[in-house]
Amino acid sequence: MSSRSKVISESLETLENYEHELRGKRPVERIRMLRLLKTRQATTRQQCADLLGYSHRQVSRWWAQYQQEGLDDLLRLAPAHGRRGRMTAEAWQDLQEQMKTGQIARLQDAQQYLDEHWGISYSSVSSLSWRIQQQHVKLKTGRRQHRRSSPQQQAQLKKTSETC
Repeated sequence: MSSRSKVISESLETLENYEHELRGKRPVERIRMLRLLKTRQATTRQQCADLLGYSHRQVSRWWAQYQQEGLDDLLRLAPAHGRRGRMTAEAWQDLQEQMKTGQIARLQDAQQYLDEHWGISYSSVSSLSWRIQQQHVKLKTGRRQHRRSSPQQQAQLKKTSETC
């Protein structure tokens, strides 16, 4: 058995479980590195880097971090950099309630509502649209109606079609 597989204290089954849980997330490559070294599919860090598509330097950083701090620290990601979002959790929750009740049907309505009630101003609708898409929310809108359609005629049609 190689010295690397002895140094990796986690079992192969544990590493595979972590890899399955973290699929699609950034730390999965770090777990994959440990699995490749543990199973000896890669015998060197350079081979491991080539298989993963990362540089030798990056894989060496991950290896050093694993040796010094352990698996928990290796899986921990640094906090995201950049500017915080304007929308607070309370404003987002209120906006969702307004959309569910039907008070807000368009992005312009949401933009105006946030500006008036919460003091959160978005300069363009596209940035608000991006934020709403990021939260996996779709605006619900009714079907289009012709400008000359009559609600009375539609109600009459519904009454006659129910009796058929």
